[in-house]
Amino acid sequence: MFYGLFMIALGFLVKAAPNLISGYNTMPEEQKKNVDIKGLSTYLRNGFILIGLTIIIGFYFFKWIGITLLSNSITVIATLLGVTVMVINSQKFDHNKNKKNWLTHLILGLVCIFVIGIIVYGFIPAKVSVNNDTLSFSGMYGFDIGVSDIKDIELAESIPAIRLRTNGFSLGNINKGYFKLERYGNTHLLLHSNKSPFLVITKTNNEKIIINYSEQAKTQEVYSTINRLIKK
Repeated sequence: MFYGLFMIALGFLVKAAPNLISGYNTMPEEQKKNVDIKGLSTYLRNGFILIGLTIIIGFYFFKWIGITLLSNSITVIATLLGVTVMVINSQKFDHNKNKKNWLTHLILGLVCIFVIGIIVYGFIPAKVSVNNDTLSFSGMYGFDIGVSDIKDIELAESIPAIRLRTNGFSLGNINKGYFKLERYGNTHLLLHSNKSPFLVITKTNNEKIIINYSEQAKTQEVYSTINRLIKK
């Protein structure tokens, strides 16, 4: 959701300030004259907005129909495909004979935006909401779980060592996604810190979900919320 809004805002920014476009802003004035900057900025604006809307709509649509994997992957899929198409089609706005440096800067700029966006998105803490006895954790690798699917919960002072990331995001103390842990095996993590306590959810099929936040009080608050629900 956040990353989709970021892409939409970026689209309007590129249109309002074309000189921010990577590659074009360092181009000599003589070469700039051969670039249809009005057409290019409009094209990039529309492209970024389309990517942003695809991310937002795709996330909720796939979540609604129950395809969690696509819902969680739509940011990466839409961005990679969208940026690739934009890079290829943007060439038509540059009428200089030598386009190599211009396109290289453009590609690098867009890739940097994507990487920075993913990192920012990964650092956003998961928000918890309750709707009709279903718990929803937002953000990167967020998920929904029915209260009836929860077998047990506990606050642990430590968790087994992470042995392998199978499909997830890791940077510093942030670990989100699917990892293999000692004793637990495949485990869904939403870890925002390496400090205790850790909220360990055991599902009825014995799969584990481990969550924590940088603020201990937040982890305890989520634990209390879930505990009240399962004891109804």
